[in-house]
Amino acid sequence: MKKINFLILYTVLSILTSCGSKDSHSEVIEKKEKKEMELILEFKTPVNDRFKVYYTVTPNTEITGEYMLTNYVFGSDEMQKVIFKFPVGALPYKLRLDVGENQSNENISIKNISINYKNHIIDGDNGNFMPYWSLNENIKYDEANFIYNIISVNGHKGPVLVANTDLEQELLKIYKK
Repeated sequence: MKKINFLILYTVLSILTSCGSKDSHSEVIEKKEKKEMELILEFKTPVNDRFKVYYTVTPNTEITGEYMLTNYVFGSDEMQKVIFKFPVGALPYKLRLDVGENQSNENISIKNISINYKNHIIDGDNGNFMPYWSLNENIKYDEANFIYNIISVNGHKGPVLVANTDLEQELLKIYKK
């Protein structure tokens, strides 16, 4: 009798456990399908700072500041990575990356600016991002030292990289896939 009760209990628990694992598995699949877009930035900066990404969600509109993501970073002598996760369903058309507000910062090294969306990646690693981004007057690339110098203009430092039309076209391609 004890063996029969044990077998019944074991069978019921096995069924419940397997059903639960199927549900959690389907949740994992759903999360992968609903993956938000990410902008990945690998950099080195000597000071604590705040980075921002401004973007638009409709084509042929200018960046107004309505849509923005922010990440705080700590200064380090080592490369670090920050990931900007866009809200689920938000597909940016134009992008602006502000790489710091700290007025004491003199330079930043950028290794990678990549974009990942639904298992498609615009790979900007090892400087491949450079053809996709334009620099404002506060940031100048130093080819000899592989760093971006941050320059004060009218007493203010505001280093900004703006996605150019080549990156906008690449974004449209991955949205259609």
